[in-house]
Amino acid sequence: MNQTEIKRRQAQEAASLLTLITILVMGHLLGEGGVTYVTVAALACALVWTAVAGSLSDALGRILRGRRNKGQYKNILGIRKNVMLFQMVLGVLGSAALFVFAGNIAEGIFHIPYSTFILQVLSPIVFLRTLVSVFLGYFQGEGSELPRAVSCILRQVFILAFGILFGNLLGSYGEKVSGLLKQEQFTPMYGGAGLALAVCLAEAFVLLFLMVIFKGSRRSERKMKQEGMYASDSLWDCIRMLCAGRWPQFFTGILAILPLILGIFLARRMVPEEGFLAGEYGLYVGKYLAVCGIFAALISMMGLPVLGKVFQCFKREEGRFARAAFQGGVHFCLAQGIFLSVYAGVMGAQISGLLCGENGETVKQMFYGGSSVILFFSLGCYFGRFLQASGRKYFVLGAAAAADICFVVIAMVMPGAGLLALVYGGLAGSFVFCIVLGVFSYRQLRLRADWLGILIVPLGAGVAAGLVCMLFGRLMAPLMGDLAALVLAFVVAGGVFWTVLLLLRNFKEQELEVVPGGRLMGALGQKLHIY
Repeated sequence: MNQTEIKRRQAQEAASLLTLITILVMGHLLGEGGVTYVTVAALACALVWTAVAGSLSDALGRILRGRRNKGQYKNILGIRKNVMLFQMVLGVLGSAALFVFAGNIAEGIFHIPYSTFILQVLSPIVFLRTLVSVFLGYFQGEGSELPRAVSCILRQVFILAFGILFGNLLGSYGEKVSGLLKQEQFTPMYGGAGLALAVCLAEAFVLLFLMVIFKGSRRSERKMKQEGMYASDSLWDCIRMLCAGRWPQFFTGILAILPLILGIFLARRMVPEEGFLAGEYGLYVGKYLAVCGIFAALISMMGLPVLGKVFQCFKREEGRFARAAFQGGVHFCLAQGIFLSVYAGVMGAQISGLLCGENGETVKQMFYGGSSVILFFSLGCYFGRFLQASGRKYFVLGAAAAADICFVVIAMVMPGAGLLALVYGGLAGSFVFCIVLGVFSYRQLRLRADWLGILIVPLGAGVAAGLVCMLFGRLMAPLMGDLAALVLAFVVAGGVFWTVLLLLRNFKEQELEVVPGGRLMGALGQKLHIY
């Protein structure tokens, strides 16, 4: 994992943040029912796209890099042509199947009939995203990660801008239809269709952007046609190599979206009424998961540079420093995860009040009972990225499968809890995911964790921060409002949390050299004569 890949992954995390922010914004525009309708359509498209082109760019990039390193330039041109042809056919078939069977999927499988129209509008995304993945594989084969990083950010910016525009336009039309038919569900349905149209337009612009860049980079192809070995890879060879290189990440991608899909069926078992189900599940996805996802993505993005330093040390054969850097990253993710989990849990009433107004009791209970998912999921992602970069993809696959099983079991044995059963199931699944990958990672590095330093002390600091948050939530929020209380509580509680860790010298000097903001903490500690 070199610095270029780190930057690209950070751009992807930034894009994930924009995605979650878009969910919050569009959730306010579409309402909870609209979030559920769009989620059903998006999950169906995600499942088909994962089967058609999931992890395609990474697999194609590895194949093309291997041919380039061997000087087989003619093979590169043949592979490009064959893969593009094969994936175009698959993309067309996937989009056509979604469009034709949209009613069967939305009504027959998910029992959400108002998602049918949204799914039909969104169905071209499989074809468009497949072509984008092929072009990104071309660039990765040339060792360029910049187009992928830029396209991630551009996509989300376009989706947010177009989503607000078309969501409002079609939502206004949906209000007229709802007024005529006396059914309020048409308003969020048409608003969701506007968001689906925005997603397709954004992907088309990203595809156009990549095509322009690729056309500008084809000047070297004349030399590639004249030099190199004879082209010997047939279409069948390309298909075989792609399938062999994709299948571990393919199953991991399926397992990643499976809890959201199963959550709809489990929610229907807990909340049989269709209208109430759409509203409750929309709160779960559009408020609780979105906010927790934003916090977890921030931690993951900040932990990526630490992993880069770990692998830099391994390349220089400095195993002891690599282990120290890895331990520092675990310590940093734990500390950040504990603080943000405590903050989201204690300030859950203010977060739900800000996002949901007076109807936020369910979301408040979700934050109270499931905010620790921020800690477990972000730390699990840190371990998972380390194992994947180390070539241990099957460990990640097994941990994801175990987490999904735990999610289903916990959610099924708690039907009386309503939608909170999904929260508790997700919390248990993320805990299993984190623990399993943590055990594999520490065994891989032959490390022993200093639990007193990396866990017990940050937990004590988290208790102190939680008391500060409780003070702001109970006493200050009624006076200054939810937003002001949230901002001030975050600043003051964060200051208390990190001051406690600094005064107790919780981070070692070697760890301060690798974690984000560590050098600033070290300099402050030296001025205070702590270090």
